Amino acid sequence: MKVNNTVQEHLKAQREYVKDQQLMNQRDVASQGGGSGLVDEKMLAETMRSVRYSNEASAASDLIDNSIESGATQVHIAYRVESGTKIEEIAVLDDASGIDASFLPYCTKWGGSSNKDGVRNLFGRFGFGLPSASVNRGRAYDVYSRIESGENFKKVSIDLDNLVSDNGLVELPTVVEEDLPEWVEEYAVDHFENIDEVRTVIVWRKLDRLEWGNTKQSTANFRQQLGITYASWLDVVRIVVDGLIVEPVDTLFTTPGYRWHEVPGYANADPQSSIRFNASDDNGEVHEITVRFSFLGIDAWEARDGSAKVRQRVRKDHNGLVVSRNGRYIETCNKVQGMTFDNYARQVGINIDFPPALDSLFGVTPDKQSILITGRLLDMLETHGVVRAFKALKKKVSDDRAAAKEKADEDIETGVRPSEITIAKVLELDKNKRKKSEESLAEGAKNLDRKVKELSAESGISEEKIREAREKLHNEQPYRVAFHRGHEDDPFYRPMMEGLQLVLEINTGHLWYQDLYSRLEKNQTELRSALETMLFVMGVCELDAHGEVRNFYRSERRVWSDKINLALEHHPIAFNNKTRLEVAEEESDAESAAFDQDEVTIEEIQ
Repeated sequence: MKVNNTVQEHLKAQREYVKDQQLMNQRDVASQGGGSGLVDEKMLAETMRSVRYSNEASAASDLIDNSIESGATQVHIAYRVESGTKIEEIAVLDDASGIDASFLPYCTKWGGSSNKDGVRNLFGRFGFGLPSASVNRGRAYDVYSRIESGENFKKVSIDLDNLVSDNGLVELPTVVEEDLPEWVEEYAVDHFENIDEVRTVIVWRKLDRLEWGNTKQSTANFRQQLGITYASWLDVVRIVVDGLIVEPVDTLFTTPGYRWHEVPGYANADPQSSIRFNASDDNGEVHEITVRFSFLGIDAWEARDGSAKVRQRVRKDHNGLVVSRNGRYIETCNKVQGMTFDNYARQVGINIDFPPALDSLFGVTPDKQSILITGRLLDMLETHGVVRAFKALKKKVSDDRAAAKEKADEDIETGVRPSEITIAKVLELDKNKRKKSEESLAEGAKNLDRKVKELSAESGISEEKIREAREKLHNEQPYRVAFHRGHEDDPFYRPMMEGLQLVLEINTGHLWYQDLYSRLEKNQTELRSALETMLFVMGVCELDAHGEVRNFYRSERRVWSDKINLALEHHPIAFNNKTRLEVAEEESDAESAAFDQDEVTIEEIQ
């Protein structure tokens, strides 16, 4: 990506704005007799402190936007610390075009943009960024700037506690010539190749709303958030926080070279096919929208950098539709019709990027901190398969977790399971000794033949040796529990014969497994075994039956399964007046508590 405005064009626009404003001010004074304008400026200034910036990095992003648009190749965040690590002041320094001395007062004015008529630029549009960001975390700020190397800095200052002049008006600040504060100059000498490179410095003072009060915490959070916000722009501009370079962070973790794309010892995120579609702007011109996806398998999801699960931390804060404008992050929307961003969605990354010309489609606010998902955009996401692709990836997460849970269930007991021992003992003690039906024996022989052929093809071992081994296993273990992920509408269990072994196959896709069996803790082995034994008994009765009775058992098993599914759907309502889906989402939230317990403060990640 390249910055569209050259330094010369930027300065020219500033000067044209100043000329227009001077003529406008002259006419306003003549017509109003010098009185106040349409709004109470002091009240406006106080109100603008509430513009939605979530933290100081979010506010500083508006200043960094201006720097990039003005041709900066580097932007620095610096702190003044008097004692310990407590932050007293914050400065943003750049090497961009600088601000013409005649324009300096107007850059502090809300709407004071050299971008005429609100024309969409690279990032900005309305001229709200600098003043809104600079009063958001503190009550005073200074703007120092120059447009040539070796020039003395010109300065304007705003202090919300001293806005009103003697004539009762809120006037534009006066330009004075003044050196940079000593602490800023020391930082510039240490971190710029030549201090003459510095063009604009904005210093926030009287800080009363800092989210991160000490330098260690602030530096770590600034670096992560700015790494996400400007990930696509860090090859154009270098951003440095307290002397430390900001590395790009892709919230989908699919961009090679970006932070946490690769974590030693763990799998990478799996990039999915992007979806691209066109949309018309207000003038009928067509522009492209790009939607990227990623999938984090369990191993990729568990990635640790030191003691922190770094990908989980990023995805927790960005679990939603990640929206970027011209490659610059705006916000993460977690309320999008057709998409549910529960904890399963944390392993699914989705990013949508659009050009500034489509601001109205995305409902971009003047402060560029949020968007509005319009009905027209929702229709496009549905029509072009974005919603469908997102849901498919979420199902993949669910399936992967279920498979892992099944494996854990199988590993609860090593060797022969208690239920397998129990059913063998019960049938041995039964006065009516088990008599296998002809149908069961034929089915067992057929299933054994198929299994022998499969194993032989996979291993290259002769069928004769495999059959011998399987028959020996069946004699030693005549009853076995297995798990199979079938459809939720399939029976919740299925008895089958393999040779002389009765296999109890439990369907992990059925609600009986999900809402009952799988919710038992590992220390509830006895109850788990009792449920398996119950199914073994019903399975034996089915397999040992003949003719129509056998068919009756099979059809009834399906009827039982359907009714159990229906009952478990309604079961939670009797306890808490919530649907099963609502309860499942709450349990999914509880499941993520383990992630939160493993997380450490952001500074420990650095």
